[in-house]
Amino acid sequence: MEYFLVFSLGIAVAVMGLFLIRPSLFARPNTDYSMVEAMVDEAIEQLEHRQEEILAEIEAQHQALLELQKQIIATFLPEQQRSPKVLAVLELAAQEIDAEDIAKKLGLGRGEVELILELNKDGDPLAETS
Repeated sequence: MEYFLVFSLGIAVAVMGLFLIRPSLFARPNTDYSMVEAMVDEAIEQLEHRQEEILAEIEAQHQALLELQKQIIATFLPEQQRSPKVLAVLELAAQEIDAEDIAKKLGLGRGEVELILELNKDGDPLAETS
């Protein structure tokens, strides 16, 4: 029993000594996260700025691709789509004349006129539709 009291007294003295030498061991540290918050806020701002740059670059590339598509379509259109017959059908269709009347005026079949109109209704197949 004496050994237990001596041992307990030794532990108490050691704890008191630690408390006197290094009181910070027994106190909760006051952590200041303001610097970490400032770093995180700055990183978020940088990421948002970079995101805006990337989106602008993507939009510019999209517009360049649409322009290239228009050039390719203009270059490689089949000759029959450039024919005077196709141009006449499209011109009459622009005047809001129906396919049957266009066919009669030009001496074409109604199916042929409808096919020409169907093939030429979308001038910009890759453009976004809203």
